[in-house]
Amino acid sequence: MGGQRDMTVGSAWKELLFFSIPIMLGQFLQQLYNTVDSIVVSRYGGETQEICNAMFAAVGSCTSLIFLFLAISMGLANGGGVLVSQLYGARRETELRRAASTLLITQTALGAVLAVAGCLGAEALVVGLMRVTDEASRGYAIEYFAIYAVGLVFQYVYNAVAGLLRAVGDSRASMYFLIVSALLNTVLDLWFVISFGWGVMGVAVATVIAQAVCAVFSIFYMFRRYPIFRFGRGEFVFDTEKFRICLKLGVPAIIQQAVVSLGNVFIQRLVNSFGQVTMSAFNAGNRMEAYALIPIFGMNNAAATFTGQNVGAEKYDRVKLGWRAATVMSCSASVAIAVALYFLAPDFARLFSLSGAPLEQAVEYQRLTSCFMILFATYMPTSGLLQGAGDVLWTSLTSFSTLALRVAVAYIMVYALNIGYSACWLNIPFGWGLGVAMSLPRYFSKKWMAKRVVAAAPAAVEE
Repeated sequence: MGGQRDMTVGSAWKELLFFSIPIMLGQFLQQLYNTVDSIVVSRYGGETQEICNAMFAAVGSCTSLIFLFLAISMGLANGGGVLVSQLYGARRETELRRAASTLLITQTALGAVLAVAGCLGAEALVVGLMRVTDEASRGYAIEYFAIYAVGLVFQYVYNAVAGLLRAVGDSRASMYFLIVSALLNTVLDLWFVISFGWGVMGVAVATVIAQAVCAVFSIFYMFRRYPIFRFGRGEFVFDTEKFRICLKLGVPAIIQQAVVSLGNVFIQRLVNSFGQVTMSAFNAGNRMEAYALIPIFGMNNAAATFTGQNVGAEKYDRVKLGWRAATVMSCSASVAIAVALYFLAPDFARLFSLSGAPLEQAVEYQRLTSCFMILFATYMPTSGLLQGAGDVLWTSLTSFSTLALRVAVAYIMVYALNIGYSACWLNIPFGWGLGVAMSLPRYFSKKWMAKRVVAAAPAAVEE
């Protein structure tokens, strides 16, 4: 059955660890896209350092907007992945293929529509929604997002394929895809910016090309490597019943991702209101935070797939064993990373040619994150378990609550307490703390055990 991983047997902690490592490496490579874009334009984007600084701030100002557009893709892929992982655990392969084809068709159509919308509405989104009013950065931000939006359809396809492969236990494939695309993106970034002098346009075009290659490679790999995903005549269909279940699981996940992204948009709006200095500092600090949280997100994804497969196989004691192992590993990794982040913060900020006030603010942001990272490390494995079990409404409610609190605290700090730019990151521990307070009691209540969405496994494997 290919290289997929059956997580219903074997040592729980080993299954989680070995499954999560490729996910972590893949997420690291994903982060390289915007990081390389930012580093290249901050050093080589323009004739003067002032132009480079404006381009760097522009690229960072679009990050939250990009993830807002990807929220539907990530949410639907997560929801569809829960269904596929439970069907895989229950050994219902024909239904699994119908669910997979439905997810692929839906993601491709949505990606195409949003790519057009992003291109046509770039100026309104960047200026109106993101509040990028700094004259030096505004034009670059509009140009970057308009071109980047073209690649949304490729990212939607890739997210669907990656979600399907993770659902059957293959976390390594997405890492291979991203290695190829990240290397291609880096080479093209340097070529287009340094040799052609394209600046922001160069890094945006490079990213779109790399994303297209990644999508094509991922589809070829899935169909060639996995017989379980080789659709026979009449099998690649849009199944309305599977679509309904995907929506049942996916809409809460979409809302969860959208809330996270929209919350980040409001934080970014606040950041942009403080001008180019804080925009640059936040961009650099946000990059470092993204890298620091990779092991925690990796364990979150591993816990979701582990739970989905074991719930499908009705092995609830094994689910609980996996939760304990995932939480311990997540928290242990967070402590080590937090110490490194605290002391290496100035060195990372200098990668983006920051100095003076932007450097000081970036270091302040990173060190604040390091002090409270243990909260996030406690919250995410439990969130992954609830998602994998099908308790998606609660995970969505938790995400909404944590982001709403962060945004409310940030704006209160700025407009009521006059705290200033540091409110853009001082809100972080409030949200993470609420996440812990909502997810742990839900786990111990055992209500998630009633959220299974597939029937019990048949006596023999369905062909």
